[in-house]
Amino acid sequence: MFIIKNSKWLKWEIQISGSKNAGLPIVAANYLIGNKIKLNNLPNISDIKTLQTIGDQDLSKWTLASELAQKIRASILLIPAWLKKFGKITFCQPGGCNIGKRPLDTFDSALYQAWVDIKDEWEWKQYIQARKPKKHIMLTEFSVTATEGLITYLAFLDDIDYEIKISQVAIEPHVVNLIDFLTLAGADIKMTHNHQIIVKPSKIDIKWDSFDIIGDYIEAGTYFGLGAVAENSEIVLKWINPEHLESVFVIADKIGINYEIWDNQIKVNSFNKDNYKACKIQTMIFPWFPTDLQPIFGTILTQSQGIGKIFETLFEGRFSYLTELENMGAKVEILNPHQAIIIWASKLSGSYVATKDLRAGWALLIAWTIAEWTTYITNEDIIERWYADIENKLKSVGVDITKS
Repeated sequence: MFIIKNSKWLKWEIQISGSKNAGLPIVAANYLIGNKIKLNNLPNISDIKTLQTIGDQDLSKWTLASELAQKIRASILLIPAWLKKFGKITFCQPGGCNIGKRPLDTFDSALYQAWVDIKDEWEWKQYIQARKPKKHIMLTEFSVTATEGLITYLAFLDDIDYEIKISQVAIEPHVVNLIDFLTLAGADIKMTHNHQIIVKPSKIDIKWDSFDIIGDYIEAGTYFGLGAVAENSEIVLKWINPEHLESVFVIADKIGINYEIWDNQIKVNSFNKDNYKACKIQTMIFPWFPTDLQPIFGTILTQSQGIGKIFETLFEGRFSYLTELENMGAKVEILNPHQAIIIWASKLSGSYVATKDLRAGWALLIAWTIAEWTTYITNEDIIERWYADIENKLKSVGVDITKS
C-alpha cells in the first residue's frame, strides 16, 4: 500500500528511465538473434524481468502457454522469435491492464498475411510458419504490437529475396527504436512518412555489441503532469527526447502550463496553476496525443478553469480513474465509454482507493499528491510494474510517500 500526503514545493531532478514500450519488443527481438547484444538503459521493472525469464526457458516444445507467460501481455512479442527458431509456437491469451478489450485480431491478421497459419482453439492458439509472405501487407489498424511483431518476424526470414511493404503501421518512438535495434543486427528496414515500413529480409549481421534503449516519453509526460499541478513546484526531467512529447506540449500550451526545453531536459513548474484553462484532449496514434497520458492530463483538467473535454479514441476502458476523481471531489460526467467532461477546478480530498490499471493509478497518484488529507492506495504493484524506482523518484523531489 502507498500512503501519500499532500505535497507542495516539489523541487529537484528526475532521471527518466529507459522506455518500457521499447525495452519489451527489443528484449524479445534480442532472443531472435541469440541474445548477443547488450541492452543499455533497460528499465528495472517486473514486466521486463518476467519477459526475460520466459525467454530464458527451454521453449523447444514450442509453447508460450505457461502460467508465467499468461501474466503479461508482452509475452506475445516472443512469438516471432520462436517462429523463426522452431517454425511453430503455442500461445495463450496474455494478461495486462484492465483498460478494455484488446483482442489479438490485428496481430493475427498481420502474421496471417505473412503466411503464418493460425490454429485457434478455445484456450490457446498455435502459430505455424507456412509459406513465403505476401509482398504487401496491410494492417487492419494502427497497432504498435502488430507492427513490432511483424517487422521482427520478417527481418531475418530465410530465402526471401524481395521487399515486403507494410501499410498502416504504428510509428511511435519505441517502434523506431526497435527498427534501429534490428538494423544494428543486420536488418534492412525503411520507414516512410506515410505510415509504411519496407522490410527486405536479410541475414543476421551484428554491427555492434551494445544498444541504447530510448528514454521513456510516457514516464516523462507523467512526471511532467506532477510538476504541473503540485503547488509551487518546479521539476527538471532529464534524459528524454523532447521531440517525442510535441503533442503534449501543444495541450500544455492550451492549458497554460509553464515549461522550458533544453537538449534532453524539460523543466516544468506549477507557478501559473491559478490561471490554467480547460481544453479538449483527443487521443490518437503517434504523433498525436498519446492515450497513455490521457488520465494524467485528465487529472490536470480537474485543476483548470472551464469545462474540459476528453475524447478517448483508442480504448473503451480508460475512464476508471474519473470515478475515483469524482469520489475525491472532482466534477465529472462520463458521457459514454469514449467521451467525458470535467467541469471547473475542484479541491480534492484523500481517501482509500484501489488502482485498476497502470495509467489510472498514476493519474490518481498525482491527484493524491495535491489532495487534502492522506490517501491510501492498494494494488500499487500495478503501478510499479511499469515505473522503475517510483517511490524513490517521488521522494527525491519532495513527495510525501511511504509504502507499508
